[in-house]
Amino acid sequence: MFLAVLADLLTGSRFLLGIAMIGALMSDRVHLFSILLSVAWASDVFDGRLARSSGRKTMFGEADMLIDTWVGVCVLIGLALSDRAPLWLAIVGIVVLGTLYLFTKNPAISQVLQGSAYGAALWLIYTSADATLWIPLGTLVLLMLMEYKKFFGKVLPMFFQGVAAFVKGEPYEGPSTRSSSNDESRA
Repeated sequence: MFLAVLADLLTGSRFLLGIAMIGALMSDRVHLFSILLSVAWASDVFDGRLARSSGRKTMFGEADMLIDTWVGVCVLIGLALSDRAPLWLAIVGIVVLGTLYLFTKNPAISQVLQGSAYGAALWLIYTSADATLWIPLGTLVLLMLMEYKKFFGKVLPMFFQGVAAFVKGEPYEGPSTRSSSNDESRA
């Protein structure tokens, strides 16, 4: 039970981390934003590991992709409100992709939204005077080394299945739409 609760705390923390990232960007604290983004990514990996280790259903397991989408939305909001990204990127990301994801629950749409947000964020960090790019890049490398089997065995296929379903106009029937006692939906 403890592991399931801890997994939920990590998932829920990303909701707050998203809000904090908006504030960090608006107050021109790129170093803090880099740290918050890295913590959000790490908490996404570890909440899934803890949920699967608990062997039981967690309260936020089904909302994991929604919370991941929320973090991407917050990054786009922060970038737009701080005039660091074009307004159209935030609008397309939030309104178009966010709405499509909410209606279809297709993880590929959420992943495109997140990828757009994180790509813009990494570019911001790279081009800022505050040389903190090593923080999120180091986090990504470490997480990829830890999760490469899951990335290539589950996340990437889920993305391509979602893209195929979207292009065909079919509902997504992948792992994140099935209920599981081990929170398999946590990607």
